[in-house]
Amino acid sequence: MQEELISLRNEAIAQISAAGDGAELEEVRAAYLGRNGKFTILVKKIKDVPEESRKTFGITLNESKIAIENLISDKKQALIKSLSEKRDWFDLTMPGLKPTLGHIHPLTQVLSEVNKIFNYLGYQVADGPEIESDYYNFEALNIPKDHPSRDTQMTFYVDSTGTDLKPLETILRTQTSAMQGRVMKLGKPPFRVLVPGKCFRYEQVDASHGFEFWQVEGFVVDEDIHLTDLFGTIKYVLGELFGKETKIRFATTNFPFVEPGVDTYMQCTICKGKGCSFCKGTGWSEIMPAGMIHPNVLKTAGIDTKKWNGFAFAIGLSRIVNLRYQIKDLRTLTTPDMRILSQF
Repeated sequence: MQEELISLRNEAIAQISAAGDGAELEEVRAAYLGRNGKFTILVKKIKDVPEESRKTFGITLNESKIAIENLISDKKQALIKSLSEKRDWFDLTMPGLKPTLGHIHPLTQVLSEVNKIFNYLGYQVADGPEIESDYYNFEALNIPKDHPSRDTQMTFYVDSTGTDLKPLETILRTQTSAMQGRVMKLGKPPFRVLVPGKCFRYEQVDASHGFEFWQVEGFVVDEDIHLTDLFGTIKYVLGELFGKETKIRFATTNFPFVEPGVDTYMQCTICKGKGCSFCKGTGWSEIMPAGMIHPNVLKTAGIDTKKWNGFAFAIGLSRIVNLRYQIKDLRTLTTPDMRILSQF
């Protein structure tokens, strides 16, 4: 056993001397002095050494371990010294390179603020699938297959070849309003729900339109809900986002899932109402289409229209961001240029 110990010590000394860098030296240390190292195992074997040789073996083992530890420490210092001698001189007092910090995307920033505003008003945030059924995206919202309004929402259809799905029944959702039917069927009124998410439409891409955009759908179902409740909500939300002096105006419009329907326009913050490419030269930007929920939508979801009614609205989140930060082109939000993101 004594010979084995001496042989092991000499082996360790040779490997320490041959170590070329800190990583190799650490491997040698672990191999001999680590939890499962060779010297550690020998300590456990002391009980197997004959009693008359046990004291001598223990002393030699302890001295060997101390010698190995000292050699490793000296070798480590020698490696550090040799490494520093190879480097070019430099001033340690010079400031280092400042690391590039990440930034929260403006869409994420504004969405967080929108959620907080509506949470204060008692809304709950719901999430829904981006791959949606034709039923929830259209039919549950009072838009049958032959309805002309489908032509205004150019739709991406998912290829269902080789599946059990019917052709032209699975789509990329064109509006987060598709969650209205899902929420109403799963729960019981009253509802105050906010549904943010990404939508897709086959549109001509320009400064204020894109085939991929973010929308925030909101709807309320309760007793004795009036159009004035909707107007008050829109005015409050836009006032929180853009300031109390924000100029807005309403215009009547037609959406199959609301009756009556209104379009909300806000004075363009990019051109201050003078007219630009973003607002198509009008000085106003459409920001929150809305209206009172059509009774057919409530009936389809199994809700008693004699007791319950409500309103719905959609916020073009991407447009909100553009108007908030005076970004002239919607496509800027999806440009993979870190210089743009660093501004926020």
